Amino acid sequence: MKGWKSTYEPRDWQNVALERWKEHNAGIVQVVTGGGKTVFAQLCMLDFFSSESSGQALIVVPTVSLLDQWCLALQDELNVSPQQIGLLSGQERPRGDEPIIIAVINSARRFSSNFAKGRRVFLIVDECHRAGSPANAKAMEGNFAATLGLSATPEREYDEGFSTLVAPKLGPIIYEYTYKEAARDGVISPFSLTNVHVDMLPDEEDQYRRLSKSIARSLRKGSAGEGQEDRLKWLLQQRAAVSANATMRIPVAIKLIEAHRGERAVIFHERILAANTILASLLKRGHRATIYHAEIGPEVRRDNLRLFRKGHFDVLVCCRALDEGMNVPEASLGVVASSTASQRQRIQRLGRILRRAKGKESATIYTLFSTEEEKNRLQTEASNLEGITTVTWQQSRVRADA
Repeated sequence: MKGWKSTYEPRDWQNVALERWKEHNAGIVQVVTGGGKTVFAQLCMLDFFSSESSGQALIVVPTVSLLDQWCLALQDELNVSPQQIGLLSGQERPRGDEPIIIAVINSARRFSSNFAKGRRVFLIVDECHRAGSPANAKAMEGNFAATLGLSATPEREYDEGFSTLVAPKLGPIIYEYTYKEAARDGVISPFSLTNVHVDMLPDEEDQYRRLSKSIARSLRKGSAGEGQEDRLKWLLQQRAAVSANATMRIPVAIKLIEAHRGERAVIFHERILAANTILASLLKRGHRATIYHAEIGPEVRRDNLRLFRKGHFDVLVCCRALDEGMNVPEASLGVVASSTASQRQRIQRLGRILRRAKGKESATIYTLFSTEEEKNRLQTEASNLEGITTVTWQQSRVRADA
């Protein structure tokens, strides 16, 4: 399209991957979060539109936060005008004639197939592992002139949806770019990880222990008995919630931000109520902080994200809505106040802070944990990152009995 031009010089891996994609105008690229997969998709778009001037691109994303991110990135990084972008979500509708339409996958299920009829459409599915369920796979239905899948972790953890639903529509994995390669090439910032043990309050510990005993009893029973599997799932969710909502995670997260006052920081928490509490406390202490979560209107969300990136705020407090959808390379400090057991979520959150930016020499990530289960996952991660970064362990000085 006239006037569109990438503001980035392509990296070596992007040039190699682009040539592979151009062989069939199809395929999936597996790239570590922060490695430049969105910019790579933009390069593919420029190539597509160079020969398909009347074509259109349909970008399918899993969440409204990622819709926001793409909307900003296309304007800031590819010089696309807002009028050339249509947005499809539960809150917004496109005209339909825009060169680029960004659609949340829930809405794209009922849109993609009809949209592709009689058009030359380039389908891009970001975080394409999310399209691996029968319901979400409907967003990939239709005859497309070109396809591209993007994900740091395209294979799904608990089913065969990638091989049976995603790859047949988008093509095979044509390129992989790992943490090790990104660190070697200087694509992601040098970083350090610090895992901080946070005490639970006595009543929280008691509740956690009781749930653990119930889980053990349920596991001993196995699948015998009607509803046992559902009960086990419920117990695991309840126990995870006790840990994620541990009261002391909030003051410990705030103290870490206080120790790094003035640094560009992102705080991740699982719960909106806790995120709001953290924001209120930071504002009371004089921090320039803002917030981003799914319950905020789309215009305000985008403004908060843009203003944080431009330096009007130092701290961004966010919930899971940003795991797949935030590009904040300016942030050099991450505090994971609470998290789930998902390895994919962990990769996403690390990647948010590891992106390169002008003047950013390194990144620091603190992860708060309260349980042995969390500690074991972090120890496994530390082993996998050996030779890439340093991992240290601390006991929080903010005590539950203080």
